[in-house]
Amino acid sequence: MRQVSASQPVAADINRPRPVTDPVARIFRPSRSVMTSARVSRRPWLLVFERKVPPVIDYLMGYTGGSDTLSQVELRFPSREAAITYAESQKLNYTVVDDRNRRP
Repeated sequence: MRQVSASQPVAADINRPRPVTDPVARIFRPSRSVMTSARVSRRPWLLVFERKVPPVIDYLMGYTGGSDTLSQVELRFPSREAAITYAESQKLNYTVVDDRNRRP
């Protein structure tokens, strides 16, 4: 058995499968548009997926792209409980972001 010191780089084994990371969903209510002064009475709860890989920038055209198509999915729910029930029924890892408190 050969020991590797901390100063030597470790070669990656290309035959070893990569670890599979499950998608992480975020459940939240979006804030109202800054272009309006009216109070929004009904805002839906959204379930969106976090990016796994950073976006790729095409420097010639200025486009932003990537291979992570799950980040384009956005599901709308009428209530927080409905979004959590859906995430649990699909066995998704999720985090819930609560609304900020309103100023008096």
